[in-house]
Amino acid sequence: MLDANISLPGTTGEDASPFPVLIIPGYGAPLYQTGWVGKQVQSRCLDTISVKLPWLGVGDMKRSAEIVAEQVESVKGRYGFEKVNLLGFSLGGLIARYYLQEFDGHRSMARAAFLAPPLAGAYMGYLGFFTPAGRQVRPGSSFLRDLEDSRKREWGSERCLSIYVRWDGVIVPSESAHLPAGYNLRLARPISHWGVVLSRGLIHRATDFLKGSLPDGVEPGRELKARGAPRVYALTPQPPAGRHWISWSAIFSPFKALAGKVKALTRKAR
Repeated sequence: MLDANISLPGTTGEDASPFPVLIIPGYGAPLYQTGWVGKQVQSRCLDTISVKLPWLGVGDMKRSAEIVAEQVESVKGRYGFEKVNLLGFSLGGLIARYYLQEFDGHRSMARAAFLAPPLAGAYMGYLGFFTPAGRQVRPGSSFLRDLEDSRKREWGSERCLSIYVRWDGVIVPSESAHLPAGYNLRLARPISHWGVVLSRGLIHRATDFLKGSLPDGVEPGRELKARGAPRVYALTPQPPAGRHWISWSAIFSPFKALAGKVKALTRKAR
């Protein structure tokens, strides 16, 4: 582990640990899940505040980002903090990015960490077409195009860490979670999407980053590396202890059963 006061690009080297952590939930995440993530962060001696999004985060992400902005200003005004840390899991990472970029939230951010974030969209959004957030997260959506074409290009990504895996079954393509101008922890072996989001080990790594250190395995993105950011360590060869593996049989069994029923009905129809 590196020194807790390491100076990341774009920072003054101050210790980020005194700042509270706002936890931004993902798509359809129940309140107890956000609370559980908060407890893991608190176990690393950081204060947390859970952001409550309407409709469990499946509504318009622009409105969700606005709520994050309101919450940040409320925390700063009520408790006297100059900045806050952000921890967004799953879709919460994209909501956090929108806030940082379109609401100039990077000015109020010390550091941010994302767990399996669809920063450039995910094809699973097509399954959520009946919700605003589902339509917005689809690759090539007007929401994502506007975000990429926005004049507000600065969002402090050099103070952000994205933790993701090569294949988690949800964030497809996986490179959607990559931060070209930030820091990345890319796990080589497959873990389920919820295995990333609910991994104590990965939450602790994210929290260590928020406290100012660069956990083992973190790499600067290509744009950040081009600016002279040091190579930290080689990529982590395997997931951390306590990992949750994908149960492929659990994923494909329902589809096999459905296919069997369709075949049976087809035979009867003949």
